[in-house]
Amino acid sequence: MEKKFWKGLLLIGIAMHILAAMLMPLGLDAHVHATYVTDGMDDGESHLEWGELRQDSPDSSTPSEVPSDGKWFAWHAIIEIWFSIFAPSMAILHVLGLVGGLGCLAIIYLATRDLFGAEQALKLTALASIYPPLIRATGRFYQEGIILILATLATYCIIKALRDPKKWSAWWAPPIISAIVILSFKGMPLWYILPAVIVLWYASRIEMNQIKITIIAISVELIVIYRNGISLSNPDIIPALLSAFIGCFIFVYLGMMLFTKTTGEDNEESRVISNGSLMVLACLVGWIAALWVTEAVALESGFFDIIRSFKNNPRYLSLLLIPLWFGRMLKTDTEGLTIEGPGRKITIVTICLMLLVNASVLAATGERGAEVIGTHLNGEIEEGEDILFISESSLAMHRMYSMKFPMDPDNDMNNLAYWRSNSTEWHAELLECEILQDVNWIVDYRTGQAIAPEGWIEVEFEGSELIDEKYHLYTWGGENERCS
Repeated sequence: MEKKFWKGLLLIGIAMHILAAMLMPLGLDAHVHATYVTDGMDDGESHLEWGELRQDSPDSSTPSEVPSDGKWFAWHAIIEIWFSIFAPSMAILHVLGLVGGLGCLAIIYLATRDLFGAEQALKLTALASIYPPLIRATGRFYQEGIILILATLATYCIIKALRDPKKWSAWWAPPIISAIVILSFKGMPLWYILPAVIVLWYASRIEMNQIKITIIAISVELIVIYRNGISLSNPDIIPALLSAFIGCFIFVYLGMMLFTKTTGEDNEESRVISNGSLMVLACLVGWIAALWVTEAVALESGFFDIIRSFKNNPRYLSLLLIPLWFGRMLKTDTEGLTIEGPGRKITIVTICLMLLVNASVLAATGERGAEVIGTHLNGEIEEGEDILFISESSLAMHRMYSMKFPMDPDNDMNNLAYWRSNSTEWHAELLECEILQDVNWIVDYRTGQAIAPEGWIEVEFEGSELIDEKYHLYTWGGENERCS
């Protein structure tokens, strides 16, 4: 009976991954990375041509070329290979997201089956298949699915290395390579691998507990904040850490079902994997907290507004799903993952809640207004015509770039885009015909108040009925050229 339950759950999870790839819009980061890659494929150098994602000005942008400088080289290489096989498009990226999501489930099953047998492999793969951050990653083409593949392979190889009678085994190479690739995915310096190895080696030789996890988390948070040039007396430091631990409780303890009863006795293998995983967890909690504080300072925004905008940042903890469960399954005489015994009702309720969360996410699909407008502009906008993007969003530049890839998937057109807050004097700038002299399109991103000046006409575009009615698209409709 239990086997049928897990099989059914796995089928539901696979179906949700497929629906996510079909229904959800690409994520903001996916659009940015796709733009980098297509620009590199076009002229050999990867740039963003509409300016920095984080502008110095709080209410406007200045177009400039922003090179990738080799950051994210592994992630960009995957996308470029995919685009080289198929033509660049949003649909093709969704297919790659689905391949990554289902490939992740396949790797989890194969690795778990080899270590713990087919029964535990089925259960753990089924749990992963309905884990909300992974379904969201499949639909929005985020990195979590492919990162979990790397984390699973790294953990599998570490276990094999621990079982190898040779002290220095070839099994140690894949975890190091996986860590380097993950660092590249996140645009981090590759030398971080050195302190990471030292920290994980140290973690394998101590007993991690809540006090040590808290100390490590706040230490990482303070180091990252200091490195980012933020005062260590910032009042958001403690609220950010508490919020990160709450996110950890929801995304890890509940979402990964680690509240279920653990059985068996610890041994050397289980201690190494569990302590190493908890060390990574502590570092990620501190890093997530530091990201929230950094964004609040950079965007000059209230802390809780940032939490609302970046509420899904704890999804980075998803790479611990398999390492934490492998740490449990390695225990001597353990039952592993099961819904039988004490706590059965809570386990079933948690699974049902995850299914409801996934269903609600799929039903809402996500924000796609700028993406829809970009798709309309593909074929409508002429070479050299620029865009004025009016938005009050804290992620205005990200939103603006989410028009770029659908508008110009090959990145071979010469169009610039300018962001302005509606509180700026953008009407006057248009009339001055200086900086904005080539602007022929205006996008009102959900302000509902950016009324275009005389001579501009609103454009009806395909898909407008599916997005917020506050979106508006205008084009110059005067009898003469706008800045003749």
